[in-house]
Amino acid sequence: MTLQEPEKSIDLLVRLKLGDKQAYEKIYFTFSKELLYAAFKKTGDKVVAEELVQNIFISLWEKRQDLQINNLQAYLFGALKLSVINHVRSLVMENKYMEYQTLTYNENHQDTANLVDLHDLSSIIEEGINSLPEKTQEVFRLSRYQHQSVKDISTDLNISEKAVEYHITRSIKRIKEYIKNFYLFF
Repeated sequence: MTLQEPEKSIDLLVRLKLGDKQAYEKIYFTFSKELLYAAFKKTGDKVVAEELVQNIFISLWEKRQDLQINNLQAYLFGALKLSVINHVRSLVMENKYMEYQTLTYNENHQDTANLVDLHDLSSIIEEGINSLPEKTQEVFRLSRYQHQSVKDISTDLNISEKAVEYHITRSIKRIKEYIKNFYLFF
């Protein structure tokens, strides 16, 4: 179900910005089923679909005063698309990590030396992150540890998307150099 008249959508958005919970509920009841169906089609998992849609509506409410929305339906489905992409990306990273762990540290060959090496590498990476400027650290952690998109980080930190990309590129480059220099030293 969609809002038929653009005026109704604009009125709801104005009321939403003012904190009108009834407008928020109207938006939720108008779009939630459609979004849930679309999310389920993309993820194949009802629980994940519900979580993604719930997060979109939570974000809509939390950021209502700052959002510039021209087309509510396009905004919500665009947000869903980005959420699904981020979800899939995190699954891919998790699967790659699990694969890596399985190949490198299977239970039959896991020994103390490997655990120490893993701990050392984690410590080196953390030291490398801590050597970065504060803003770069924050952007890196949001991007890599919390899997936030460039756009979300830009909005949360009130900096441009280009600045976010710059901080991510800078941090990855510096951390690689830090690791390389550490291993060259030893």
